[in-house]
Amino acid sequence: MERTTVHRIGLAGAAVVTVLVVGALVLRAISGSAPAPSSAAVDRAGPAGSQAVDEAIKLAEERMLEERPDQAEKVLRDAILRRPNNADLRIKLGETLIAQDRPRDAYEQYNEAIGLSPDSAELNFAAGTLASMTGLIDRAAKHYQLAQQLDPTNPKYPLYLGQIQRKLGRFDEARASLLRTTALDPDLAVAWGALADLSLESGSLEMASHYVDKALAIAPASSNWRLIEARILRRKGEPEKAAVLLKAIAQEQATPDPMILREQALCYGLLGRKEDAAALYDRAVEIGHPDPKTLGELNYEAALWHERLGQNAQALTCATRAVELGDERAKRVVERLSAGG
Repeated sequence: MERTTVHRIGLAGAAVVTVLVVGALVLRAISGSAPAPSSAAVDRAGPAGSQAVDEAIKLAEERMLEERPDQAEKVLRDAILRRPNNADLRIKLGETLIAQDRPRDAYEQYNEAIGLSPDSAELNFAAGTLASMTGLIDRAAKHYQLAQQLDPTNPKYPLYLGQIQRKLGRFDEARASLLRTTALDPDLAVAWGALADLSLESGSLEMASHYVDKALAIAPASSNWRLIEARILRRKGEPEKAAVLLKAIAQEQATPDPMILREQALCYGLLGRKEDAAALYDRAVEIGHPDPKTLGELNYEAALWHERLGQNAQALTCATRAVELGDERAKRVVERLSAGG
């Protein structure tokens, strides 16, 4: 029962945690064992009570297969009214709420289940991932810390903890957590990549190169780590090398990642290739981005390049779109262009 829940949370949470660590890079969740409630979490209703719980869970699963999650939720909430101290019911209800795209409500159920089964590392991990999905970053950190304390041998706990610590601005702690992850699993490319990105942000270019080489040695075809490699090259004053690498990555993709195009445009800008930079921004904007804030930034930056080229009509279009997406900086561009200069 619980394995499905953890797998789904892991995959969903990965996307959120990725944003915390490496922007547009894709972070895959590490598979793990399901959160199993401890014996203390099982209610004391005896065999008849246990059978009733199993029947409620089975009925809820049937309703889910029928694509009736609201009915599954009702079945489980009714069962919880009768047995509020059963962790299995809480976990199953959390899974049902996830299927309804209600991560905050699901988190509440997992948090309740933790109170009934405080010694479950996986349960804390699932709750932490849900907390991060809903913006409860401090709570996510606490859950991941507890998971790590309960099972110090599992590398995914310090991996996720490190990323949350970075989001909280606790960079030294984040680095320590990520290094702990690599000690537990030296073949985990995402941990080395996260360390490279963290080092790049702090300006430690040599350490960033060292860590990204580790990631690429494990996953040489990964566009994620090659993108970081290109960013390092640009920061080292080698934009031409970076641009060649980024062009190769983009050509391998059926639809180029707009973040790769953005980085390539930055390199072209440093090389004085203004038209090419503007064209890449136009392509990135055309492809789009699921995050409105990022899409707004792309439009704003595209507007600046078109303005530099004297293409004011195109610049105004991009700047207006950026304003609509919430980029405050673009308002000044719109005012400037609307005034004719």
